[in-house]
Amino acid sequence: MSFKPKQIINFKAEDLIELQGSVTEVGIGYSLGFLPPFTEGDEVHDNACGFGAVTEMIMGRHPPAIRIYATDINKEFVQGCAELAKNNGWPVSTATMSAQELKFPDDKFTHSFTTFAFHCLGDHDTAAREVYRTLKPGGTAIASIWTSMPHVDALQHAHWLTRGREGPMPKLLPVEPFTESDLRRALETGGFKPENITCHTRQAFLTIPDLRRWAQLAWSYLGELPKPDEWSNGWSQRDEDKWDEAQADIVEQLDSGRGNFIAKNEKGETVLTMVACIAIATK
Repeated sequence: MSFKPKQIINFKAEDLIELQGSVTEVGIGYSLGFLPPFTEGDEVHDNACGFGAVTEMIMGRHPPAIRIYATDINKEFVQGCAELAKNNGWPVSTATMSAQELKFPDDKFTHSFTTFAFHCLGDHDTAAREVYRTLKPGGTAIASIWTSMPHVDALQHAHWLTRGREGPMPKLLPVEPFTESDLRRALETGGFKPENITCHTRQAFLTIPDLRRWAQLAWSYLGELPKPDEWSNGWSQRDEDKWDEAQADIVEQLDSGRGNFIAKNEKGETVLTMVACIAIATK
């Protein structure tokens, strides 16, 4: 049986919403503003869907004359998205699926959304090829990334403090930044022509009322190391023993306001400035 620290939060949709605040919705809403209205018969892929933020926003704005296919490698996310669709009676199909190995035929989708995922997918080029392959000719891919995530430095600091610098970094805490140029390069490698790619930037603000609670959520979701094999996960007894130290360090890093894009509002809450890059690419 895989080991998990006793302090870890097993994520539900409401926990992810608490962790992310409204920043994801801000980015999704901004990207939808660059698209013409959906039309009856459109088939939309919500790629790396999480708990279904893209699906929920599209269905909230448009009549269900379109169909959405929501996929993610995380089966708990897929289950949450499926429950969301079922509870609302939306025409949504869900499946557990890697972004690098989509089980869809060529030229299927009119739209493909990969929302705030490319910077932590690993093999970006293969994921981009799959997006391109599954889009219809003339279809539109919407790929967004965070180019500023001020909490990443804080969590990396906690990782090095409690685990040392010899081992791997959690895959959701990339050491090297993923920039607009990296996103463009991946999409071009995937098959999109440079002249058919446009990029747009938008700020979003994550307000954290309770830093200690947020640090527990963040370390639970972002702190897991790469899995050593298919029979175990990336947590260890050392992580349980050092949990409080890691959590306290994240709080200290964010509360001190070290680095750019960290501030306090009039209530004394911590506010992180996130910067999104949204690429719109046509096949």
